[in-house]
Amino acid sequence: MKQWLRSIFLIVVALIMQLSASDVPKAVIIFDASGSMWGQINGKTKIEIARDALKNVVQEWNPNVELGLTVYGHRKKGDCNDIEAVIPVGKVNKKRVVDTVMQLQPKGKTPISRSLKKAAEELKYTEEKATIILISDGKETCDPDPCATAKALKAQGIDFVTHVIGFNVDKKTDEELACIAHATGGEYFSAKDAKALNKAIKTVAKKVEKPKPVTETTLLVAVRYDMEPRGKNVTGGKWFIMQEGKSIYEGSDISPRIKAKVGEVTISYVYEKSSIPQKIKQKITLKPQAKNSILLLVQSGKVIIDTAEKQGGPKVKSLLHIHPLLDESSEKGNNNAFATCLSTKSKACEKILPIGKYVVIADYNGMQTKKEFTLKDEEQKILHLYFTQTGNVEVTASEKEGGKWIAASCRAYNEALDDSWGVYPKKKEPGSVQIPVGEYRLKCTYNAFKAETTFEVKPGETTKVHVVFSPFFIGAKCTNSDTKVTYEIYGSDGRLVYDTKAPCSKTVKVILNDGKYSIEAAIDGAKSEAQFVVGSGHPHKLTLDLTNLNHEEEIKADSLQETVVVPVQPKKQEVSSTKKSEETGTISLGRKKLEIKGLSKEEANELKELGNMLNALGGMVQGSNGKGGVNTQDAASDEEFDEMSKDLEMFTK
Repeated sequence: MKQWLRSIFLIVVALIMQLSASDVPKAVIIFDASGSMWGQINGKTKIEIARDALKNVVQEWNPNVELGLTVYGHRKKGDCNDIEAVIPVGKVNKKRVVDTVMQLQPKGKTPISRSLKKAAEELKYTEEKATIILISDGKETCDPDPCATAKALKAQGIDFVTHVIGFNVDKKTDEELACIAHATGGEYFSAKDAKALNKAIKTVAKKVEKPKPVTETTLLVAVRYDMEPRGKNVTGGKWFIMQEGKSIYEGSDISPRIKAKVGEVTISYVYEKSSIPQKIKQKITLKPQAKNSILLLVQSGKVIIDTAEKQGGPKVKSLLHIHPLLDESSEKGNNNAFATCLSTKSKACEKILPIGKYVVIADYNGMQTKKEFTLKDEEQKILHLYFTQTGNVEVTASEKEGGKWIAASCRAYNEALDDSWGVYPKKKEPGSVQIPVGEYRLKCTYNAFKAETTFEVKPGETTKVHVVFSPFFIGAKCTNSDTKVTYEIYGSDGRLVYDTKAPCSKTVKVILNDGKYSIEAAIDGAKSEAQFVVGSGHPHKLTLDLTNLNHEEEIKADSLQETVVVPVQPKKQEVSSTKKSEETGTISLGRKKLEIKGLSKEEANELKELGNMLNALGGMVQGSNGKGGVNTQDAASDEEFDEMSKDLEMFTK
């Protein structure tokens, strides 16, 4: 118990001492000992004036303020790195400081930017308040922009301030030195002589003694995997940082730097990129002049993956894509993989991942395999992935049997695996690919030609396949040679193997394997069918007659009416040298009309005169009865007319 209490006491004392030390004001004076300090003001060198002014300030220096002295240009000529912290930051030793200053001999250049960086690092400006007092009699002679350096130090520091005294400088140098002071929140003093220099140094010294209270600071946050706390920062999450009930930062930066007030802040990090979302929440009290940073840890595990063609076989090189199972589905594309890595013959893939469920997809020689797994916190999981046994296929192609090789594009399809592999034969070498064992259908194209064949791959063996592009020609005869014809060719199993549309005048070239085929040729929906055979001993061309595709001739013939021929008895010819013409004579009596055909012209005239006489006679009879107009004949008159008709018929014969 005593030992435990003693340990606690020592820890508390150490913390108090650390806090007390961080609260002590500190400053570094950067003293210019460049060659230009040998210049004179009123008959006295600037180095002598500066020594005296610094001596007076040091003798009155507040012992509660730690002091350091950095000098540049005092040892070498033309050396931009001639910068030395001649007195480190610590409790002031007045005699030592004065003795050191009195021995300085100006020699070199004016490296202001580098001196600022060196003094800032000595003051631990990223962890504690840092105050610099720069005394210079000239502008920067080594680096291009000391003001930009001051701005960068201010941005990175906790409470970084530089007060600058320009000693007997021109207007342009005044502006350059003033920019350094103003960029850091410090003050600039332009001292033209000894009196002004003494006053400026004393004024600055008082500012160091009474620093303004620090109310703001900078918070640095980062998040890493708990199995890799010294690794790279985690990405893909979102920060929520609150102070005094208000949000001071919300975003997805990897390691944000946030300006905050001294006091308590609440930091939350939400990580939803894995299948198990994680929310990390932590509070921290921000202190002035202290390093305010925090590292959060995401729960994680480690997966080690190797691959082989078969169980117990040698390891193979494969590319692995790891996806979180956000929706319990393993159907993920490789373009949006959470992580990728390479498993080789000698080294397995190793990945630190947040806890959750995953699927790993491995690619090897066009083959693919996948496996799901779950990672728990600080777990190390080993996975072995296997591909099916494989063999090789070598494909060559030519335009005819025994012909020169040609370059073609082929694809091998395996229906059982529902997958395919590309293989590309060339003019001088076969196309080769390693694929799983099994039966394949090879489809190849060459120019506008297509060819198909089948082959089998056996474990560890090389299967050689040669494809011949021997064209079969299909032509057609049409009523109009410009008519578009649609061709469809089917194999003996009924599968469509080729289709195209071309003008009737064009001969179609197609590559077909040996066998029996059927073809359908269509014009505007009307079809014609034919059977043909491809192979040795059979024609290499088929011509289809499509001139009567719509059967127009048969339809036309079927629509014509049949002509009925009635035999006519020839009339007896009178002995006459004059040939009779065939005329038609007509007699009308009341409503009755009699037409007689086959009369000669003379006979027709005679019949016409007879008709006129009968009509006149009929009119006289009607007049004697005292009736005008045309009256309908009674039955007796009709009978007489019918008898007359018979007599006239006899007359014509």
